Order: sequence, then C-alpha cells, then structure tokens
Amino acid sequence: MLIFIIILLLIIFNGISAKGKNEFFDDYCARRQTSAINGIFAIIIFLSHSSAYIHFSSALDYSYNTMRIYMGQLVVVTFLFFSGFGMMESINKKGMDYIKSIPKNRLIRVWYHFALALLPYFLINAVLNRHYTPAQSLMAFTGAGNIGNSNWFMFVTFAMYIFVYISFILGKKSKVFALSLVTLMALGFAVFEYKVGFKRRFYDTVMCFPAGMIYSLVKPYTDKILMKNDTLWACAFALFFGAFSLISPLRLNSAAYYTLWCLLAMILILLFSMKVQIANSILDWFGSHIFSIYMLQRIPMIILDSLGLSSQKYLFVTVCFVITIVMVFVFDSITDKLDSLIFKSPKKTPNKI
Repeated sequence: MLIFIIILLLIIFNGISAKGKNEFFDDYCARRQTSAINGIFAIIIFLSHSSAYIHFSSALDYSYNTMRIYMGQLVVVTFLFFSGFGMMESINKKGMDYIKSIPKNRLIRVWYHFALALLPYFLINAVLNRHYTPAQSLMAFTGAGNIGNSNWFMFVTFAMYIFVYISFILGKKSKVFALSLVTLMALGFAVFEYKVGFKRRFYDTVMCFPAGMIYSLVKPYTDKILMKNDTLWACAFALFFGAFSLISPLRLNSAAYYTLWCLLAMILILLFSMKVQIANSILDWFGSHIFSIYMLQRIPMIILDSLGLSSQKYLFVTVCFVITIVMVFVFDSITDKLDSLIFKSPKKTPNKI
C-alpha cells in the first residue's frame, strides 16, 4: 500500500512551489489552494477505506498501516475547517442574503445529493442479501447510521449548517456573538454525541468547523503578524509543532486531547501553506469533488470484495479507484442537471461540504 502513497507524493511535488526569504503566499486560503490540500486528503481517505478490505502481507503494508493509524482523523480536519472558513467568507461578502439561503442552497441541496448517493447502496445490499432494519435505513438518511456507506461526516455537516443558520439569524447584529453561538452549539453537539455513545469519529473533529469560521475573522490580523518576516513565522511554526508533538502521545486518552491535537495540526497546515503552495490540477479536481468521492468510493469496494478481487490488493485498489472516478463524473453530471431543474440555477454539485 505504501507504493500508492509514494505515487501521491510524486503528484504533490509536481507543481509545488515555495516563497523566498521573508516572502509569503497571501492567497494561501484561496479556493484553488484549499482544494489541492483537500484533494491530498481525499486520496488518502480513499486508500484508508480501501485498505479495510485487503490483507496486509509485507513490510511496506505494515509501514503504511502504522502511518494510517497515526493520522487517524487528521485526514478530515481540512474538510471541516475549510468548509467553516468558506461559509464565513461567504457571510462576510453576502451578509444576510447568504444566511437566509442556507436551508435551501446548502442544507437541502447537499441532503438530497446525499440521499441520491444512498440509492446504489440499497440496491447493492438487496443483491448481496444484506439486511437492514427500517430504522437503520431511515437513520442512514440522516448520516447518523449507515447501510455500508460512509456517513458520520455528513451527520456532522448537516448539524453545522443548522447551527450556522440558527446562530446568525439570532445574532445577525453581531458576527462575534453569532460565532460564539456556533461554537457553543458545536461543542454541545460534540458532548451530546459523546454522552449518547456515538463512535469517537463523530465528535473528535467537530470543533474544526467553527475554528474555520473564527479563522476567517482573525486571518487579516494573524497574517499581518506572521507575514512580517521569516523569524516570526518560524517561531510560530516551532511553537505549534512543539505543542502538537507534546499532545500527540496523549491524544487517545480523551476526546478533548484528540480535538486539540487536530486543531494544532490544522494550524500547522495553515502555517505551512503560507510558505509552500501546491498548484496541481489533479489534486484540485479531487478536492473539488470531495462529496462524490466520499459518498461513492465504497460502492466498488463492496462489489469487488464480494467478487473476491480484494485478495489481489494492488489490482483491487487500482480498479476501485478508476471506477470511483467514473462514478463521480456520472453522479455529478446527473446532480448538476437536477440542480438546474430543482433550484433553477446551473450551480454545480456542492462538493465543498
């Protein structure tokens, strides 16, 4: 499996660029850059999910598995953070018009895409004689449960959309107050999931979303400080890297440590992006199709595993990868056309979840 990581690294280094002394990328949070970063993690997640169907049999496999286990939920922090950042940027530019459009243009639009993506799983389960109760099937449409699909991320995403809408409707006169409400709601939501007994992945990265929104507000001030010179930037990087390293051994002790560990990792990614830029059309494509990739990738994995192809690990991963890409093209083409009919606009599939 490590060979696929090496291929990914070669893709990353194709088009990478760095700033010189006391120079920084002002657009490190621009869409193309964040899409490329998300694209890296979208591929890593695909490899992680596909590895669940294969048998590790070599030193390279075990090295990859060690890396995969260590990274854990770090692979999704940029999705949540940049989603929150992007929503806050839209609020800053469009104000209440954007807030009022959230139920229709974000929540309903993403949910119906999610519902459509569930349909193939129902079909596959019927063919493979896999049975789920009516309650399990209904819960799958909320993201709280699954029928073989990836789900928890969507459950969190729907909740965040609702929290943002409520908070900014109530706090429309003060962004700081509204953001405080979003943060408190997200924290309460994470605690609720913990108390009810949800698996840790449901709540240990939730706070990355409000963190992204908060960063949208403070970014002009932090940029002004950190981009003065390399010394300040390096000191900040060393400080947060040290904190990240100290928290790392404690991350599994509690959800609080794990959340802090994820937030520190996100800060390091931001600092790194100030000096190094990844301009790659391949990664940009994957980052721009997060939703479809996330939702559809398990379909070929389930089918090919049932056919016994998972015993040929390299062939299995490669074929699943190709089929997933084809499915993404087809699915996004269908949903784009449906969007133009339902929402009377040619707005593209909401892959920026």
